[in-house]
Amino acid sequence: MEKVDLVHEMSASHRGRHERKFIVIETVFVIFAVVVIVACPLLGYQVLKLRAEVEILQEEAAQHGKQTVSIDNLLSYFTPTDGVSAERIKRDVPSDEIDTEEPKLHLTFSGLPIELLRGLPGPAGRDGRDGRDGATGAQGPPGPPGLMGPPGEAGAKETEISESPLLPEEEKQALIQDIETYIYKQYKQNITHGGATYIRWGRKWCNNATGAQTIYDGVAASGHYNVHGGGGNYQCLPKMPQWGRYTDGEQSANWIYGVEYELHANNPFLGNNISPLQNQNAVCAACRIENRSSSMMVPGWLNCPADWTTEYQGYLMSSHPTHAGRSTFVCVDEDPEAYTHGQADENGGLWYTVESHCGSLPCPFYVQGRELPCVVCTK
Repeated sequence: MEKVDLVHEMSASHRGRHERKFIVIETVFVIFAVVVIVACPLLGYQVLKLRAEVEILQEEAAQHGKQTVSIDNLLSYFTPTDGVSAERIKRDVPSDEIDTEEPKLHLTFSGLPIELLRGLPGPAGRDGRDGRDGATGAQGPPGPPGLMGPPGEAGAKETEISESPLLPEEEKQALIQDIETYIYKQYKQNITHGGATYIRWGRKWCNNATGAQTIYDGVAASGHYNVHGGGGNYQCLPKMPQWGRYTDGEQSANWIYGVEYELHANNPFLGNNISPLQNQNAVCAACRIENRSSSMMVPGWLNCPADWTTEYQGYLMSSHPTHAGRSTFVCVDEDPEAYTHGQADENGGLWYTVESHCGSLPCPFYVQGRELPCVVCTK
């Protein structure tokens, strides 16, 4: 019985506490409702008052020719100035229409400065559109000279005639051939280096008709015809020697002699310059061709090959086969000359005409016992 009474007492106490909490919550709700009912008319009144003040400001701005401010973005136009008032910032007004003396607006709400009611800053706005191009300015002064540029490409060396559209192809080719021939002739005429040299045996002068120049004139010389030793080739000695170091007297007995013509019944020479040629001392001349670089003696011919120039024609001569001394073959001019006062029979070196002998030589092209001609050619 006592336990039952104790349970009833605890239940009554628990209900009392819940009732007291409900009464407190109900009281707070009633107070909040009363505040809302009282504050709403006042807040509406303040909003209407704020709207009236904004309209007044819009009219003042219109009187000054400024852009009006809407109620929606009004708060974004204010920044703190002296802690009480706010300064309007004109964002979209052109810069040439903004006064330097900008009016300040002093707005309040329920006796408080309006800047105290401003919310948190919003996100940055997008960039505005690009402005229009300005007017073209005056031309500036000339700038300093620039740096020198790199060298240009080399120009064409020459214009090919074949590219000319003015001539038919056949005439172009003929013109090119003429130009090449002219250049080649000029080259041959104007060349001053090189050249060919040769000895003209039997004459004192070179052939001026072929353009040959006489370097010097001299006498033909060789070893003795009947001596086994000594030199075997013929030399063209200048008439006026130049001496170096020497010892007069007969030390070596290695002599050089003048050459005499030995002609009897077989004399093929013209004889216009001297006659008879028997025992006359032979002469010679050293020659040079300036515009030709090659020279050769052709035995057995009277004429040079094609495109070669004939310097002189003659006959092949050498020493006698029965003599002890041997010599070379030389081409002696067909109209020989002799050294003055040299007709005595002194028998130094001797020149005999050369005859062909069948057997080893191909006959009938060559003829037994016939004197062989010769020619000296240049090119």
